[in-house]
Amino acid sequence: MGNWTVNYISPNGTDDMSSEANIYQFDCQKKVIHSLIILICILGIIGNGIVIRILHFQIKRTPFIIYILNLVVADSGTLVFLFISAIWHITMDNSNLEIIECLVGTFCTGQFLLTIISIDRCLAVFFPIWHRCHQPPYLSTILCAVAWIVSFSVCAIHYTLILVKGSRNMRHFYHLFIYTIICVPLMVVSSLALFLKGYLKSRMKRRGKLLKAILLALLFFLIFSLPTTIIYLINLISNEKYFNLFQYGYLCACLNSSVNPLIYFLLGRKKEHHSMYNLNISLQRVFKEEEEEESDKQPKIQVDIHL
Repeated sequence: MGNWTVNYISPNGTDDMSSEANIYQFDCQKKVIHSLIILICILGIIGNGIVIRILHFQIKRTPFIIYILNLVVADSGTLVFLFISAIWHITMDNSNLEIIECLVGTFCTGQFLLTIISIDRCLAVFFPIWHRCHQPPYLSTILCAVAWIVSFSVCAIHYTLILVKGSRNMRHFYHLFIYTIICVPLMVVSSLALFLKGYLKSRMKRRGKLLKAILLALLFFLIFSLPTTIIYLINLISNEKYFNLFQYGYLCACLNSSVNPLIYFLLGRKKEHHSMYNLNISLQRVFKEEEEEESDKQPKIQVDIHL
């Protein structure tokens, strides 16, 4: 990436100078984008780290919190590999296949988990009795494990095929495109159903911070995944490959993995507080709703003892 073929046509060197200017402009643009990715990754890793600490140590472990915790871990992994990939691009001026495969694995895991979360919330709204009383135990843990295993297994198979074939061409990441065309329609349908059926209910209006957070997370994922899908689609169907567009896909993935902690903070804070010192309190206020709802689900039994 970043190596262009220059044709020398004019003997006066005009085309040579123009090509060198284009190369310089492209390299500067690439370095600016990757530097921006590094900065966003640092902020996103810090934000996701705070969310992981709160969910792991300060919030009761409910099935839904397990989904969110795994999603935050997947986002953190995506940011870590994006950070490493951006530094690699700036220093080595090329791509590392192993880093990209790990990046795709964590990103696809995040897609799977967001899809599972949206479907889980739909089940909670449309089938509340089953979701409350008859949901299989450890279902959330099993689904999260399946999401991680499937994503990295497919990436491992893809990596092995590339090594066997001897081609390291980045346009062969068809599995990322397949994940997108499978998960995005499911997220769109479930998000619309969740909004129309759940958010418009009066009970959800009173206590809807977590539901708003999920809907906003799904919305931003759909927004940021659209450019990446278009980029891969262009490279799949076009005869001319536009590898320079992949850096914009990396930037969108970086923004998507960094935005959720900001959503949790903005929804959890009180309007009268505008400082950042209550970040932990704001995040806890969002996730406490799920803990309170789980407590409400527990049957309350009163026993009278007569002596």
